[in-house]
Amino acid sequence: MNIFLNLINIFLIGLISLALFSCALIQPTPENLNADIELWLEQNEFDKIDKAFNKIPVDDARYQSAIDRKSLIDEKRKNFIQSASESAKNFQQQDKWQQALNTYDDALNKIHDQPVLSQGRADLILERDAQIDTLKKDMMMQRANALISYKKIYDKLLALIPEDRRAQQDIHHYNKNRLEVAQQLNMCGEQARKNKQYLLASDCYALSNQLEPTQQKQLWITSINKQLIRQSTRKSSNELLTAYLVAYNKHEYKKAQQHLKTLLAADPSHEKTRKLLASLNNEISEMALKKINAGKTLYNKKKIDEALKVWQQALLLEPDNDEIIELINRAKKVSKKIQSLEKNQ
Repeated sequence: MNIFLNLINIFLIGLISLALFSCALIQPTPENLNADIELWLEQNEFDKIDKAFNKIPVDDARYQSAIDRKSLIDEKRKNFIQSASESAKNFQQQDKWQQALNTYDDALNKIHDQPVLSQGRADLILERDAQIDTLKKDMMMQRANALISYKKIYDKLLALIPEDRRAQQDIHHYNKNRLEVAQQLNMCGEQARKNKQYLLASDCYALSNQLEPTQQKQLWITSINKQLIRQSTRKSSNELLTAYLVAYNKHEYKKAQQHLKTLLAADPSHEKTRKLLASLNNEISEMALKKINAGKTLYNKKKIDEALKVWQQALLLEPDNDEIIELINRAKKVSKKIQSLEKNQ
């Protein structure tokens, strides 16, 4: 009897499978296809539209009216993708993360594996997880600071009632939490150190060490703080080099020179800066010399005021150049005499 029933079940399953397979091969009629497309467009069911088009012969004239709608369908598809993306991003900006995720999921159910929507969803998950991770770290650190602040209270409580059973239970519970959080912070420090997040690593190790001091944590804190100093120095160096390039490209040579001098004072062993400064000094000296000679040529041609302007430009390049200062003073005296003579005439 059981064998007979099993054979019937197998036969029925086969019939159902065959029926489903046959349905998949059935072409929609032109009339049904147009009606279905209209409905699917209202529901934004673009996957269903694509599957229907895959079942019909492209060269069959009876389906031409449906095929002619493809450009309209593509336009509506494009608008739907843009609308879903914008809607999800708006939800995200309002911190409505689940609604944003639901928007992407609903859209992807209607357009499977659509790159813009899939990437938007992946970016959303990535940012959400990053924020969750940050919040968890903040909660852990706040918990650590609270436990640290309780330590003096529990020490005093233990001194006042060392044999009180309830107090002992509270202290035991506190110590359990303290060691648990210290371990979590230690893991946080190790992970942050591996990721080269030295500031986070330093904070995690420092709090962990306050909760449960160990020599190894102290060594890591010292090592990481040295790394932070080096990192800060590199950042300052990069900023000064960038400022030097900006000033140099604007022909603000004295400002560029000052940036290099500041960098060299902070890091005398910075060979690149030393070479840049030497090169810039030579360039400034050459420019100043050209202006000195140009001014002399103008001066010899009795163009005193023009010579004075050129020498003043040279002085901006080399403020401590005694020759330029002497030339300017001489030109000023001559200019005053000329002006005086012109007034007396």
